[in-house]
Amino acid sequence: MDVKPAEVMSCLRDAGVENWCLMGLHGYVGYLPMPRATQDVDVMVPHNQKRKAVKAISERWPELTKEEFEPVVRFYDPAEVDLNGNRIPVIDLMLPWGKFQETILKEHVLTDKKTGSRYPTAEAAIVAKYAALISPARKFDKKQQDATDLGRLICSVHPNFNVLKIQSLAGQVWEGGSEEVLRFIDCALNEKPFPV
Repeated sequence: MDVKPAEVMSCLRDAGVENWCLMGLHGYVGYLPMPRATQDVDVMVPHNQKRKAVKAISERWPELTKEEFEPVVRFYDPAEVDLNGNRIPVIDLMLPWGKFQETILKEHVLTDKKTGSRYPTAEAAIVAKYAALISPARKFDKKQQDATDLGRLICSVHPNFNVLKIQSLAGQVWEGGSEEVLRFIDCALNEKPFPV
């Protein structure tokens, strides 16, 4: 199934889901000079909107199978698997698992007045990608893509981002995040590998 981000956003708006934000590649692709391909649509919703969002997506795409994990409700196309036989997610309904994500939903969302679409600010996109890159639970191949995406994000929006906002958000990822993220920004701007 080819579910488009605009369809997911429209589904959530029509269902009256509040304070959500398109995340992942679809959420920050507008900041990149050249987009790359991705399939799944990642949307973050507050915990108090989870039930309404799950119901809306389940009713809009009843053919998708659903699996609930603590930080995400994942919707799969039952007809599609990868080369290893694993199901491929079509929609990830993400729930904030950290303070920085709660802050993104409260303070770092841009709303398109014409369409009602909701995207992360550049600062939020950078910190979300930074958090994924330094996560000990993240798989190595995903971290490689995270590093590429983070470097491209930083370089493409520089100098049009607020470093203090990035530091404030990164400090909510972990206590040393405010200082570490500055090293990541410096590495990206000087074409050096990230310290991970």
